Amino acid sequence: MAFADVTLPSVWDIPAAVGVPALLGQSIAAEVDATASTALAGIAQNYLTAQAAKQWGIFGSGNTQLLTSGRVMGIEYENSYTVSDAPLEGGAFASYNKVKMPYSARVIMVCDGTETGSDGIISAITTLIPNLTGTTGNHVRSSFISTLEALVADTNLYSVVTPEFTATNANIIGYRWRRESSQGVTMLMAEIMIRQIRSTGTAAYTNTSQPQGAQTVQNGTVQTTTPSLPVQTSLLGVTL
Repeated sequence: MAFADVTLPSVWDIPAAVGVPALLGQSIAAEVDATASTALAGIAQNYLTAQAAKQWGIFGSGNTQLLTSGRVMGIEYENSYTVSDAPLEGGAFASYNKVKMPYSARVIMVCDGTETGSDGIISAITTLIPNLTGTTGNHVRSSFISTLEALVADTNLYSVVTPEFTATNANIIGYRWRRESSQGVTMLMAEIMIRQIRSTGTAAYTNTSQPQGAQTVQNGTVQTTTPSLPVQTSLLGVTL
């Protein structure tokens, strides 16, 4: 049985793309356009990531982002009040006070070894030549963990920022991170615990109606003196 001849097209109808070898009839210009399009798409993606990072995350004074090598994947916020109750007779109780508790928040961030907002072309070159700038994936992840260690140890106040709400006067009280082979062993996921810190002032009262209501004043060391005769007789129990 003879097979019919299949005529091959003179020009292949296959689009040019990065990683696809040039076929018969494809022009060099089409391949250059495809490469440029892919590079521009990477730059646009990094720009959108950088813009989103400005609205999500943990920020310090001067609106500076603390963890630039991590991307926010989730935020949890908890705010509550507590009510004081007093027991009464017959198993009854009376609620007499309601106090706002410090809020707590959890920020989940992912560090994959790339800096947020880096230029697409520079990032591609760094990937091809890791020793060009020294910012390899291991270096970025190590810096991310070191920054977390420093933040959890300090007493500074930070803000948890979202597009709709900003929680201020917060301190980082702990964190934990994990990495799994199922999600990529180089994908570092950190959960950062944050708690509100309330700064209280000291009330100073002047010109009070009673002396005991005035503020305590420390005037230095008090020198010993000899008590008067009535005081001595009173202490000794002697009647004059």
